[in-house]
Amino acid sequence: MQQTGTTIFLAAILFALLLFPACKEKPKNPVAEYGDALIGSYKGAQNAADLATLDGLKKAVQAYHAANGSYPAELKDVESLIGGPVDFGEYDYDPATGTVTPKPQK
Repeated sequence: MQQTGTTIFLAAILFALLLFPACKEKPKNPVAEYGDALIGSYKGAQNAADLATLDGLKKAVQAYHAANGSYPAELKDVESLIGGPVDFGEYDYDPATGTVTPKPQK
């Protein structure tokens, strides 16, 4: 009987020692983690939308070139081919080559 009590006591101490390092970690804030995940998803969606817009502009410039035999003088000339609002100020355009690139972010 004495040995069983000692075994249980030693097992409890061993269990406590195994949990001790976990106590040193900061507790996680589920609200902050959710917010971080939400912001990360939003930024990922923004990046995907920006890439889709850039691709749409490039294709619109190529369609304009195919229909008119020359590249548009400015990006606003392909606005009717895009089918949605675009902030043309976010893109650099070379009318000589028809190249559309995003402007560097500040």
